[in-house]
Amino acid sequence: MVTMLEVINRIPTVCHDILNHREETMTDLIQSLPSKINQIILVGSGTSNTSAITARRFIEKASGLQTICILPDQLLNNCFAYNPDALYVFTSHSGTSTLTCEAAKKITALGYLTAAVTDGKENAIAGMVKVYINQRNGVEEYLMRTIGYCSSVLTLMMMGLEIGKARCALNSSQINEYLAQAEKAISHHPALVKAAMDWFDCNKEKLMAADTFTIYGIDSLWGVALEGALKILEVSKRKIAIGYEFDDGMHGPTMGYTSSNCVIVLHDGGREDLRAHQLVRFAKNELGYGYLIGENPVDENDLAIHLTGGEFIFLELSPVVQVLAYRLAIDYGIDLTDMSYHSETKYFNTHNEA
Repeated sequence: MVTMLEVINRIPTVCHDILNHREETMTDLIQSLPSKINQIILVGSGTSNTSAITARRFIEKASGLQTICILPDQLLNNCFAYNPDALYVFTSHSGTSTLTCEAAKKITALGYLTAAVTDGKENAIAGMVKVYINQRNGVEEYLMRTIGYCSSVLTLMMMGLEIGKARCALNSSQINEYLAQAEKAISHHPALVKAAMDWFDCNKEKLMAADTFTIYGIDSLWGVALEGALKILEVSKRKIAIGYEFDDGMHGPTMGYTSSNCVIVLHDGGREDLRAHQLVRFAKNELGYGYLIGENPVDENDLAIHLTGGEFIFLELSPVVQVLAYRLAIDYGIDLTDMSYHSETKYFNTHNEA
């Protein structure tokens, strides 16, 4: 069986395929869009939710439509007023996520426009919505999705771009610039996988000693932080991790740090540059575990990355957290190919049987 690292290395190929087929993929959706659409609602759980949070900013920016993310349980059981003029987009890699499927059936039954981002028209959720969107992920050997995260995000972003084009919210030069940014981010991916592996080797002793990881990100990088925390938890099986939106995580969470907590800031070098440095220095000096990944590193132990992907920088920082989760597992001696380790189905189900 291929290693998870080999799977991570296939991400650029999948991403190029998504870009090359974006118009074909979105044709049915664009033809179904009503003129009065005024909102996009993204629905999903787990990695599908972190994908939505990552993509939300760009979708709203490119489409010109307010875009929100909501968990399927909240949509089903904690919402009581549904927007009839919204596009509801349900993301499920397998197409069998129980509550996402229930939510898709409910909103479709109300007569509203629904779409499913999933990896095959034969997937159950594709038959529960009005429009199928192929995320073009292909076979992914591990339940802990790495390709699936990136393909979901990029597919959602291409959806936003095509909606923006259809609504004349974007001109041709803006579209070409966004596509050029995406290409740069995809092309950068292989070098960043290697850089992440080297960075882990240089900091291995401390990274392996940390009991918990707190990952921060701003804007779309909040989604990467959430996904990174999820991957550390589900892949390493020995570490606890949580992701925070940068400002929110600067409040109460900082009072709960201990000397066994590792703080990682995913940094774009933008408006939070000062506080990003302050937080990382605090973690380095007071906890002994603090790293900045991205622009403007604090010291030689950080992972300096000159980000070239513009709105698509998630593709430049996601391989770092994916590699981190992978190395925490294999360096601890965990056999990731042993799928029997995933025994939760003996006790509870979160997905329907395919």
